[in-house]
Amino acid sequence: MFEDLNDEELKRRANSPLPARVAATLQARGERRSVAAGEALFRVDDRAYPFVYAVSATVQVRDLDGLVLGTFEPGQFTGELGLLLGQTSFADCIVTEPGEVVVVGAPDIAELVQVDQEVSDVLLPAFSARRLLLMRRQQGTLTLVGHEGVPALQRVLEYAERNRIPYRWLDPADRTHKDEIRKIAGDGSGVTILVRGRHVLHEPSVAEVARALGAELAADQLEPVDLIIAGAGPAGLSAAVYGASEGLRTILFDDVAIGGQSAASSRIENFLGFPTGVSGADLAFRAELQAIKFGARVAVPYRARKIQPSARPGFYEVTLDDSTLLLGRTVVIATGARYRKLGVPEEERLQGAGVYYAATELEARVCRGQEVAVVGGGNSAGQAAMFLATRASGVRLVNRGRDLSESMSQYLVERLRRTANVKIDTHSEVVEILGDGRLRSVKIRDGDGQVVERSVGGIFIMIGAVPCTGWVKGAVRLDDRGFVLTGAACEPDASARPNPFQTSLPGVFAVGDVRSGSVKRVASAVGEGAVVVQAVHARLASLREAESREPVTL
Repeated sequence: MFEDLNDEELKRRANSPLPARVAATLQARGERRSVAAGEALFRVDDRAYPFVYAVSATVQVRDLDGLVLGTFEPGQFTGELGLLLGQTSFADCIVTEPGEVVVVGAPDIAELVQVDQEVSDVLLPAFSARRLLLMRRQQGTLTLVGHEGVPALQRVLEYAERNRIPYRWLDPADRTHKDEIRKIAGDGSGVTILVRGRHVLHEPSVAEVARALGAELAADQLEPVDLIIAGAGPAGLSAAVYGASEGLRTILFDDVAIGGQSAASSRIENFLGFPTGVSGADLAFRAELQAIKFGARVAVPYRARKIQPSARPGFYEVTLDDSTLLLGRTVVIATGARYRKLGVPEEERLQGAGVYYAATELEARVCRGQEVAVVGGGNSAGQAAMFLATRASGVRLVNRGRDLSESMSQYLVERLRRTANVKIDTHSEVVEILGDGRLRSVKIRDGDGQVVERSVGGIFIMIGAVPCTGWVKGAVRLDDRGFVLTGAACEPDASARPNPFQTSLPGVFAVGDVRSGSVKRVASAVGEGAVVVQAVHARLASLREAESREPVTL
């Protein structure tokens, strides 16, 4: 959202004054008080920091180094997306000119965004523009120190990039920032993350970085919900938007970031309503904002460990990897699928160091100006090849099939054939990956059995999908490939006309790529996520009816 706008236009959208009616609404909900120069209204790492509307005072938002991230004069307001996402504060808010302010708690802001269209129309665009400005300026949250291509660094970069967390990356190989690197990371070996200028993490996991950001607060569940959604790809995001917008208490979680596999697509051009295309990451970001706007809670990164019926009748328990227990009346399985691996030597060891399963700007910049290989014959492979052709010196698309038209949309096939620096190898496969700490070359065998070694800076593997269903094995029925069976496949009586998304557990549904027999397209996943909410409502109605028939004990 707003990616095409320049910084000046973003600043204008981020800092426009509040309309009188919105200001009155906020004043009615918040606390109006006098403030003195030098007073701190919130600090870095505050877990319950407020929204501040400057009535007659002036306030500044500053990082720990004193860098001014924003100055808010009378009529303007503080806040960005972290306020709605449950993240802790990344900056101090200091009064520079005395006067009056209105302070509104984050829960009240979230509720107003949900129920008041005028408030939502003002705050969401401003918060989004501010987050994008922070990302462009590389200010406000993370400083990453590590050598290019190190897998541990790549994982944190992916988490930050896909979740739109502002970050700076300092490469020890670049001597420009040697003094700053020495201060943060000593000799610069390994991977060091500085969180908000305060917390130093050495070789952290993504979960540890998320905890340092306060992102884990988003999963706090004080009471049971109507709908638990596992997986924040297009199907899960769609279910969250439609479920929350229809009044269902909804929680959505994912183990890496919003967007699922679609977030790895640099441009989707056949999605309805986007004639010039939209990146998977941008589509996911827009959907996340919608889900939050309607009151859904979004928690990242969390991985589901198991699902089981609760001891409390009519509820299911979903256990997360940190032992958090979610309790809900219905569950939607939308954990999607991940790309298959080639299964050749060195693939695992070089993952993140030249071997990739996504093609976004993050991966592309590592191999800019070099030859790269893309393995696969579907739309994801074609989109990746077209995107990389604008960054790499050359792209070699390796496909085992006879003709790309058998598995790829025709518009992509024609574009690939017309792109000068794209070579298409059909009847071919990668048989070996070579490198010593970093990918150096690949060996490709053609249809005649000839093997040729080619130097490449990166290999992008997109060769079909493996369902992410390990956590539901034994709980719901799966097909012989591990995808979740739904509808008639779970109902022996064909006359029963079961819901097409119903699994073998009543009240547990599956949508998107994880569902057996689904069409593996973004638009299809979005449609399934929207339609499944009708089945969720039907299940909730049946539970309410059953509860109303229970005898009352005096």
